Amino acid sequence: MSIKEQIMNASKDQLGILESKLNGLLKPIAPRREFVNTLRARIHVTNAPAIIGRFTNIQFLVMMILGVLSGVVLVSVGARFLVDRLSLNK
Repeated sequence: MSIKEQIMNASKDQLGILESKLNGLLKPIAPRREFVNTLRARIHVTNAPAIIGRFTNIQFLVMMILGVLSGVVLVSVGARFLVDRLSLNK
């Protein structure tokens, strides 16, 4: 028998001893019905996550327009900054 097999057998024996001790110490309990119902209500998950709402077409369109407009504003501010910066160097 190799050393590896001896170690595996020893650890299996130790696990068996530990499991039998725990079986004697730990006894299953029945939770109260109120606790189970409260916990079930707290962790109840719907089909869609709460963070992700359903957008209507109008909301989606408004968000797209606002996103494009904010992008245009950022680009124009950046361009103006670069033009002002270049004109100061002359």
